[in-house]
This record gives sequence, C-alpha cells and structure tokens, in this order.
Amino acid sequence: MLSDYQTLLSRLVRDDNAVITTTDIDKAIQLAVVRYSCDFPLSKVVDLASNNTNMLPLPVDWTLGISSIASVEYPIGSFPPIVMTPEKYCLYQNPVGIGLLFLFTPDSAVRLTYCVPHTVTTLVDTINSLYREGVVCWAAAWCCDQLSSYYASASDSTIQADHVQRNSQSADYARLAKNYRERYFSELGVEEKKLIASSAVVDLDLQNSRGQDRFSHSNRYR
Repeated sequence: MLSDYQTLLSRLVRDDNAVITTTDIDKAIQLAVVRYSCDFPLSKVVDLASNNTNMLPLPVDWTLGISSIASVEYPIGSFPPIVMTPEKYCLYQNPVGIGLLFLFTPDSAVRLTYCVPHTVTTLVDTINSLYREGVVCWAAAWCCDQLSSYYASASDSTIQADHVQRNSQSADYARLAKNYRERYFSELGVEEKKLIASSAVVDLDLQNSRGQDRFSHSNRYR
C-alpha cells in the first residue's frame, strides 16, 4: 500500500533538513507509478454490451497515452476463443469521445482485453511486490533531483565554506538520482529510452544550375 512506498522512500532519501515535504513524497510516488504503468501497464478484461451500432464505448478507466488494446474476442464463448484481427476494428475519436469502431455491427457482447495504469493508494496496490523497490527507486530519483536543485540554488556566495558545502550536497544528490534511475531500469529489466540522431543518405551526383556536370562529379566517373 501507499504507506509501504512512503517508508521505503524515506529510507532511500535522507533529507535531514526536511526540504522534501510529505506532499512531495506522495507526488514522487505518483510519478513513479505513472512511469511504471508506461513500462508495464495493468491488463484488464471487460465485456462490452452491444448497442445496435458498430461503435462501442471504451471502459471508463481507459487512459489516453497508456491504455492499449491487447485483444478483442467476438463472439464470446467459442473454443478456442475467436480473437478478431486488427483489420476488423479500430479506435475512433468522435466529438463525444473515443470508442471501438467495427467493420460490422456486433449483435452480442464483445470481450475486450486492454491495459490501464496501475493504482497505489492507502487501500489499493496493483503493482507486484517484486517490483515495488524498483518503483520506489524512480520516486527517490525524483526527490534527489529536487534536493540537488535546492542546494544548487540556495548557496550563499558570501560565505565560501557554506557555498562549497551546498555545492557538494547538490552534486551528491545528483549522483544519487542517476544511480536510482539506473536501479529502476536494472531491477525491472527495461532499457532506458535514449534520443538517437537521425541521418539520411543522398546522391550528390547532380547537375549544376546550368544543367552541366559539376567539376568534382563528372559523368566520365559515373
């Protein structure tokens, strides 16, 4: 439950000056749950009742950006289950909202398997306990980032010793944040998404503005 995450987080982030508030801690945990939900969303199954149209409303807990369709079974009850191919349905946005649009009109219920975000509250915890420490590490990294920023901006340049100490604290928390993020990726077995520079290959054997050969790319060498 939420209290378990709060306890683990307080042990990972030693904040003797109480810079991080309880509100900050809860916010960090929420952000970590969102991150985990993007990497490992929770799978759910629901039966959508037919409504005499070819578009059925999605479940109320469908979350844009995280939720996705795993499978659509129709009709329900066959063995083996009849799983529809993606060519027969799609997500469709209309002025009212987003729904599941079919090439035909279902005359009975449709079984939808989909993904939703995880939930961590005082009463509900949908995250497997095996991955709890990894999730807390992501929350700890966020807290360490805040502490690093705090000590970097709170240094008093008129007192050299204080300035050096706070800069050292800022660097220490920055390193901790980096280490905790690495622990998240390591313990959950996911790879960090990195930006990759784009590239393109073009043919420079083109004529000049007068329609003649270029000096360094003559037709004689093509």
